[in-house]
Amino acid sequence: MLEILDSPKHLLAIRLSGDLTAADITRAYEATDKALKENERLSFFADIDASMKFTVEGLAKDLVESLNQWGKLKRYYRAAVVTDKRWLGAVARVEGLVFCSIDVRVFGPDERDKAFAWASETPEPLPVPAEPTPALHFIQTTSENVFAYEIDGRLREVDIKNAVREAKPYLEKDGKINVLARMKSFNGFDLLSIFDDDLIRLKLKAPSKIARYAVVGPKSWMRNLLELIDPLFKTEIRTFDVSEEAAAWEWVGAQQALLTE
Repeated sequence: MLEILDSPKHLLAIRLSGDLTAADITRAYEATDKALKENERLSFFADIDASMKFTVEGLAKDLVESLNQWGKLKRYYRAAVVTDKRWLGAVARVEGLVFCSIDVRVFGPDERDKAFAWASETPEPLPVPAEPTPALHFIQTTSENVFAYEIDGRLREVDIKNAVREAKPYLEKDGKINVLARMKSFNGFDLLSIFDDDLIRLKLKAPSKIARYAVVGPKSWMRNLLELIDPLFKTEIRTFDVSEEAAAWEWVGAQQALLTE
């Protein structure tokens, strides 16, 4: 069973004993969601009795409900687990390693008051994330039929939207264009950014409009991928080392005029 204990508003404190059912799990997550509506950050205190054990339904419910918490993990501050079960302590410590933004500590039953006091401390405010600098920079060229850009960092949604905005006029021109991409430092991309509707439409149109696509300075995995897929597209794709950038510009038929952000 699950018992919700009196605690400061920024702390969800519970005692677990006996069979932990699906209804208990639902109640715990409902209490969590309610507390998160009232607090920027939330801490947890769990006093686990030696008699506690999951029912099959309870375990399944916990697995399902935990998936809905992934986007909220950064708002969790501390978790104090009081138990004399070594395996539960080990699980809690592993979670502390995996979810490193949460400070997880395991206490013995004789440290219950210490654990509650530690978990009750007022959470620090959420850190204000620094505004990411643009990872995508557009390069002005000496030809109106050559589109060029540089990637330096991790591509985010704003970069993708900027790319669509800048590339669209080129793809709406009569005839074909060439593209040059300089990979200064490509550190991946935010997964959701690639599902942008305008980007998808642009990708469907691009193969029929781009004649040559030069990629300067790709990492080895990217080079291998591009060389592997090149035969599958009408667009001719060619990779160049950084030292070969002049040859890449010559191949696409232009020169760099000015680098702008």
